[in-house]
Amino acid sequence: MFLASGKIDAMTKTANLIYFGSPDFSGEVLESIIKNKASGVNIVGVARPPAYAVCGVVTQPDKAVGRKQVLTASPVGIIAGKYDLPIFKPEKLDDANLTHLKLLTPDIFLVVSYKKIVPTSWLTTPTLGTFNIHFSLLPKYRGALPISEAIRNEERQTGVTLMVMDEQMDHGSIISQAKVTIDIDDNIETLTNKLTQAGIKLLSEYLPLLAIGKYTATPQNEVKATYTPTTKTHTRENAFIGWSVIKKALAGENAAAVHALIRSWNPDPDAWTNIDDLQVKLIQTRLNQKENRLEIELIQLPGKKPISWKNFLAGHKKALYSA
Repeated sequence: MFLASGKIDAMTKTANLIYFGSPDFSGEVLESIIKNKASGVNIVGVARPPAYAVCGVVTQPDKAVGRKQVLTASPVGIIAGKYDLPIFKPEKLDDANLTHLKLLTPDIFLVVSYKKIVPTSWLTTPTLGTFNIHFSLLPKYRGALPISEAIRNEERQTGVTLMVMDEQMDHGSIISQAKVTIDIDDNIETLTNKLTQAGIKLLSEYLPLLAIGKYTATPQNEVKATYTPTTKTHTRENAFIGWSVIKKALAGENAAAVHALIRSWNPDPDAWTNIDDLQVKLIQTRLNQKENRLEIELIQLPGKKPISWKNFLAGHKKALYSA
């Protein structure tokens, strides 16, 4: 365990924070930091000096989106633009791009799902350190897919970890953690929403302390470390579940495990199966705990809107008997 010594007097100087992030939930976290004036957060230029201020954002380069391939900023980039923050979208985290960031005299780097490896030269740049929010109770579920893996493994609890970031993946010393319950019907989206809110609350408490360098951090127990697959495994091809497996779950065989597997793919890329040569997305299932069997509630056929399982069966009466 170590105790960071204060390097900045919050009463006289604002700590400059540069935020690293890309996806939707990271944008939500960023906006909460900007708006949370009660805990000393504000945009640079406000008359009353806060303990820290967001002075810039680093996010993924714009990407072509949709059928028309329109070049679109990341959700974090959109939030940063909304508040007129300096935005950096480097293709590479090299020395040249780091030089530009140094002009902002950063005291804190905060990384919340940036989606790129941050080099050591960058990690050591801010005067107060580089910190990271990770959606698991580290050292469990290090890696890119902690949410889906917790669901797939039928965990009943996960959480958010605030840590000092180092050059190894999700390896840094832990500052604090917040536990989050996984409900039996949570999927990636609903659990991400819960974890996002827990992360926002954790940061509202600890960012003022990070800004004056007063926090304790405890090294992770390497013996208990576990790792998730890479994002390359989270594909539509891998989200396929054989209809024979699902039919058995409907009858009560391995129902909880199959329900968890389906939820771990939803809503992106979506679990799916083949029924009578039809590709069927399994939009929503539930576990009938009283009878210990799987129940399908919503499905979707290619190019169609989601429909109830009951309505699908009305037009495909042999589905329950197909191979």
